Amino acid sequence: MVRHVLLLQPRPGTTPQAIEECREALASLVGRIPGLIDCHWGENFAATERRDGFSHGFTMDFHDRPSLKGYGPHPAHAPVSALVRATFERILVLDLEL
Repeated sequence: MVRHVLLLQPRPGTTPQAIEECREALASLVGRIPGLIDCHWGENFAATERRDGFSHGFTMDFHDRPSLKGYGPHPAHAPVSALVRATFERILVLDLEL
């Protein structure tokens, strides 16, 4: 299994509604992209001085590396990726095998 982890820093002026739209869009990919098992979203509650501006994050679990590799070019991913990039100015990615 592979875990895809993203930490997100919102753009100035980002509304809670825009952040919620991202959460919903990401969750909607489960069941639409082969090999994507689940998606978990959350708000960072770490002390402000420890989070470097990353206020939200999510994880996605994939069956294996080929499933993760197929996620990026999948047609359902493109509009969700665009929405996330429009909402968050910094995105940090960590991919790891479980």
